[in-house]
Amino acid sequence: MPTPVEIRTKRLLLRPFRPSDAGDVLEYANDPEWVRYQVNVPYPFTLNDTEEFVRRFSDPAAWSTQPMFAMVIERKVVGQVYLHFDRPDIQNERAELGYMVSRGLWGKGLTTEAARAVVDWGFKVKGFHRIYAYCDPRNVGSWRVMEKLGMRREGLFRHHLKWNREYRDALYYGILRSEWGVVE
Repeated sequence: MPTPVEIRTKRLLLRPFRPSDAGDVLEYANDPEWVRYQVNVPYPFTLNDTEEFVRRFSDPAAWSTQPMFAMVIERKVVGQVYLHFDRPDIQNERAELGYMVSRGLWGKGLTTEAARAVVDWGFKVKGFHRIYAYCDPRNVGSWRVMEKLGMRREGLFRHHLKWNREYRDALYYGILRSEWGVVE
């Protein structure tokens, strides 16, 4: 079983979720603006949704395919950042990066700081060859985070996702281990 880890950045502690984080998660996730560009995140985000999310990602077994870091400032969870890889056994050596932060902290560089630390961990510790991410193209803040990480825009997939009976486009970005500066 994988061992969850903690990563410290200049302003953040990135750590595994704990059951006691449910109140903080509910506070930021139950915001209609926060959830606007999210896929598969219900709104309103209920206490049951929150407890299920925290239970799922505080289980160390979840780290075998989706290490999910709680973004913590001064002991308060303000968001999350993760890498998702479906089948580590077939050695695709790629992972999907995802991130979400409380609306009150948008535009402060915290998401980029957290994502940079997790991408670095993914390449240097987990040994991934490629990390990619996607977002709704209307979510300018999200694709700017990807660009600040040095990711390249790879394509626009039209009507790629369906959520709440609406087809959504997906803008994909990616970066290779060699582009991150990790020598093979």
